[in-house]
Amino acid sequence: ARVDCLRQVGYDDEDKGINYKTCEIINRINKQSPDIAQGVHLNKRVEDIGAGDQGIMFGYASDETPELMPLTHVLSTQLGSRLTEVRKNGTLEWVRPDGKTQVTVAYKIENGAMVPLRAHTVVISTQHSPDVSNEQISKDLLEHVIKPVIPEKYLDDKTIYHLNPSGRFVQGGPAGDATRA
Repeated sequence: ARVDCLRQVGYDDEDKGINYKTCEIINRINKQSPDIAQGVHLNKRVEDIGAGDQGIMFGYASDETPELMPLTHVLSTQLGSRLTEVRKNGTLEWVRPDGKTQVTVAYKIENGAMVPLRAHTVVISTQHSPDVSNEQISKDLLEHVIKPVIPEKYLDDKTIYHLNPSGRFVQGGPAGDATRA
């Protein structure tokens, strides 16, 4: 199952950080502490199961979107989904599995409510093949990821785009974020 997950995500070559066909998965997970188990899930109804000491949650409901989530969250999540889509369907063959998105929105106060005005800043960092230029990355992300996701009414000539702002992002995934100690 873990190897299938790596395959589905797209880690199919050592150059992408890990290859599901050749990786070795070592399971060194021990049984959960009985103290934590009794407080989290043992003898509990499904709706009462907690995260124990492993969960980090935040958020709030908002009427900014049909999803009842803040527009910044919805747009960032949709950008991440679109990035995966254009990688998997071959639209942008240079995109690799690792990526991050962030959207900052400018608001106005109208009758006591915060109303989204425009996308102030859009950040996308995506892992990529070594043979694509930063200029091509920016052009493709704007055309194939940002414009199909963010409604035109929120994008204007003042919108700031940080597309792969740290430069090259060839090494990503587990190899980019983890190391052996």
